[in-house]
Amino acid sequence: MAMDDLLEGTSLTGRQAAIIFFTFLALIILAGLLLITFSDFFRNLVMFVEPAGARVGSSTLVAGAGL
Repeated sequence: MAMDDLLEGTSLTGRQAAIIFFTFLALIILAGLLLITFSDFFRNLVMFVEPAGARVGSSTLVAGAGL
């Protein structure tokens, strides 16, 4: 069966359609589980982090700040 015939879907049997559907569903569930598992990692990728010493009243010293 050619790829364009498969994607058109007119000649699929019920078993083939079920396999494609449940494979796609499993892929979505797997992606969701990976996102939940690594949610701290992904949150740290997009979280805004203040540069050291940028806060007013901060007691941290920045190397070279007096230069």
